[in-house]
Amino acid sequence: MDLILLRHPPPDVAPGTCYGQTDLPVDAAQFDAYVAAMRENVATWLDGRVPVAVHSSPLQRARRAANVIAESLGLPVTEDARLSEMHFGEWEMQRWDSIDRVQLDDWAHDVAGFAPPGGESARDVVVRMDAWARAALVATTAHSARGVHIAVTHAGPIRLHTATALRLPTAACLSWALGFGAACELHFSGDGHARLVRWNA
Repeated sequence: MDLILLRHPPPDVAPGTCYGQTDLPVDAAQFDAYVAAMRENVATWLDGRVPVAVHSSPLQRARRAANVIAESLGLPVTEDARLSEMHFGEWEMQRWDSIDRVQLDDWAHDVAGFAPPGGESARDVVVRMDAWARAALVATTAHSARGVHIAVTHAGPIRLHTATALRLPTAACLSWALGFGAACELHFSGDGHARLVRWNA
């Protein structure tokens, strides 16, 4: 199975804001250019392979891009909450520089297990992304071993799922650059081992 995981185009939000699962609109001034590039890249990367499905986070900054990509491929969009960004709880829509320093330090000391008040931990995101990927694998096996799943999601889930798939520590992914509209592609062999095909492409 192959997974192409795409980060959504830029949302309309002030720089330096922690927004997680807040359902922000897209930045209308940039959306068309970003989604056109995403669609073109996907067509190039498929290189004759047939996509099995297009998946999306329910958050509109991802779903709107997924709609365009899916339409170009003649497929429906399968929306799945497990593809949502990390929920930051009480930190949502606060400026990062205004969040309690002690809490941020606690997060830095326990990247996998710490959850902001009312939010979820990186480990929570890993669990739900793994469940989503396993379901995609079952669907692929039912169609074709060469099936490609395309998902429009968020930086946090993409980084965390990639680290997990490559059997790396959770914290290993934190410094990996992943721009808006950029992609990660993973190939899973029959024994479940993952190979990174492209990153931040």
